[in-house]
Amino acid sequence: MADRPPIFRSSFMSPDDGFDENLGKKPVVFDILATDKETSILPDNMKLVLHVNPESMAINYAKIIERIPTKGGFVEQHFGEGLDSLEFNIATGGFMRLYSGLSNITGGQGALDVEGTRRESIAYDKYLDVLALFHNNGSVYDITGKIVFQGFISVTFYGGIYLGVFNDFTVSESADKPYQFTMTTSFTIQSEMVRIRTDMTYQIQDSLSSESGIDAPDLLNPDYLDLGRRVGKRDWI
Repeated sequence: MADRPPIFRSSFMSPDDGFDENLGKKPVVFDILATDKETSILPDNMKLVLHVNPESMAINYAKIIERIPTKGGFVEQHFGEGLDSLEFNIATGGFMRLYSGLSNITGGQGALDVEGTRRESIAYDKYLDVLALFHNNGSVYDITGKIVFQGFISVTFYGGIYLGVFNDFTVSESADKPYQFTMTTSFTIQSEMVRIRTDMTYQIQDSLSSESGIDAPDLLNPDYLDLGRRVGKRDWI
């Protein structure tokens, strides 16, 4: 039997990989939502998944507290919740091509012909997707280049949906890792929706219904359990 042709694939092919129990892994999914914060403006096959998941993803919560020194001690003023943020450390993965292997060659006039450069690898192509997502930052433009409306970047991972915008984006190339880029980025969370998966459903129902004023049986409705958009100060349950 003839050997199959060699094929390189990303770790994730689509956002639906997270629902495939046979894979045993879930991708971080990036999407762009309209101003209603619910409607995706991208086709399902255009939602971005990385070549490999981020090396780390930190969720930072903050409270706004002002401490004023006085003769008798400190006076604290509490202003509630501050803006939360996500911090990503992302590696592009190796710039690998068929038949030529790993490549750190960028090409150009006078460059050695190695039958392709790192720009022709899957990892580099995915890197350009992330860079474009940061530059547009949820904005939708018309044909003249003017912003029609400002959408929201959606980051989905393991039941958590975080809506917001990117603040900064840093790309590093090191001699220690010549075949990949390292990216760091911060993301300001403007809205957060989190699903809770637990066997203690009824205890959570009683607690939430007393705080939210919603009848306990209604909390079993998928509108509450799956979307988590209607209960709690932070729009999450």
